[in-house]
Amino acid sequence: MSVEIAENGVVVAAGQPVDYATAYDWAVDNPEKITDLVEDTRAFVTVIAEAEAAPAEQQQVAVRQAFSAGRPKRPEASWSS
Repeated sequence: MSVEIAENGVVVAAGQPVDYATAYDWAVDNPEKITDLVEDTRAFVTVIAEAEAAPAEQQQVAVRQAFSAGRPKRPEASWSS
């Protein structure tokens, strides 16, 4: 599965937008999924965990930050550091 950033800034994995709830689920309940997507799972999980009590808008920003921190394994051309 690849990861990209849509034109609107939303992180997309396998053609589907990744919201905070999905990223949190991958970090906590499905670590094999996030292990497949990023090089540094600890960095990814740290960013997601820090945003847990944040407002929804900040949580969505945290998704992009988490993927940047975790370094996507198979980034699409639209991914920017």
